[in-house]
Amino acid sequence: MIVYLAFVGLLILLIVLGMPVGFAAGVTAFSGAAYFFGDIGDPRAATMIARLALDKMNNFLLLAIPFFLLAGRLMNTGGITERLFDFVSLVVRPLRGGLGHANVLASVLFAGMSGSATADAVGLGRIEMRAMLSQGYDRRFSAGITAASSLIGPILPPSIALVAYSVQAEVSVAAMFFAAVTPGLLMAAAYMAYVSVQARRAGMTAGRFARLSELWPAFRKAILPILTPGIIMGGIYFGVFTPTEAAAVAALYAALLGLLFYREFGLSVLLREIRGTLIDSAVIMLIIAFTSAFGVLMIRGQVPIALAEYLASLTTSPTLLLLLLMGFWLVVGCFMAQTPAILILTPILMPIVERFGIDPIHFGVVMTLTLTLGLLTPPVGMVLYALIQVTELDFATLARLAVPYLVLTVAVILLLIVVPELVLFLPSVLR
Repeated sequence: MIVYLAFVGLLILLIVLGMPVGFAAGVTAFSGAAYFFGDIGDPRAATMIARLALDKMNNFLLLAIPFFLLAGRLMNTGGITERLFDFVSLVVRPLRGGLGHANVLASVLFAGMSGSATADAVGLGRIEMRAMLSQGYDRRFSAGITAASSLIGPILPPSIALVAYSVQAEVSVAAMFFAAVTPGLLMAAAYMAYVSVQARRAGMTAGRFARLSELWPAFRKAILPILTPGIIMGGIYFGVFTPTEAAAVAALYAALLGLLFYREFGLSVLLREIRGTLIDSAVIMLIIAFTSAFGVLMIRGQVPIALAEYLASLTTSPTLLLLLLMGFWLVVGCFMAQTPAILILTPILMPIVERFGIDPIHFGVVMTLTLTLGLLTPPVGMVLYALIQVTELDFATLARLAVPYLVLTVAVILLLIVVPELVLFLPSVLR
């Protein structure tokens, strides 16, 4: 078992040295297979890794990932994000710091279409920053809430990270989607409460209520995109289509909106976005293939069992265990992107979930949300890098501005750990 722990160390070392996660997992998995057969030149090692990778890739659920990626890209390209933001900014204008609240609500709506924090930060974030600065909002205040609101994307359904967890943990994607609704809305509420406090401190005044003559045209422009989350979740709930089919419907719906209804782009742009989606999907699928093979080897080496026994010697409380793992995930998130971390850790940690009697849906939501914080923490901080050009602020400044929102998100996670019913209520009611 010590040898297999050395392979875990090798994987971490390769990632720290800058090797892409997919290749690092592949090299480590092949090394483990070669050790298993006792000869690095044994062709059975490569055959074993290929078989393990293909077994995990042969999963209908994985088709949801490229379709959700395409839907998010098309929503950004089709001018849909602007229509969303224009409408919600009118709705919340009577509140202090109205555009800050609009920033959060627009991310909530956009999360129901893309499931990606980076897509939110780059596409919607550019619109939000431009609108807030034009209305005289402080650049740092605007950048902070723009960075924070992008975290909602990977949590609220449809979430690519939740799909990845569902595949590795072999749990229902639909149940994971419904379980993430309350946590995502709690995050939004916490961010909006903080915006209200900051707006009051800054002496911002409330705007006037929008007249019907203003609201109606904005609503008509935004209503079709707003319906997207309802179409996805409603279709899943009523059994009209599976989560994978829902992803295809979302992509088709986004294409029809951009091509035929709004006429924001043509076939050439559609083909460009499809090519971009194929590249992004290939990267994710490569990571899934090799991390799955790595996970199986760790299971054969009984690493998860040993880890479960060690943690059981520290505590018998599921709540305390989740708190310990939360600290571990916070560190991991600083050095590894969310989805690859989920793909690597899930097979290793699932025996622990079973040993402590933790609901895998509750566990998955807490892990996904905690790892999401890594998007706003150095040194990886993918969203922070994406926002440098959008906000015209440096990486260190953006990281400091994100700290209050990270604290709020940690508070939400702690609440979810202590009160698991917040996660499990919707799946149990809608089951």
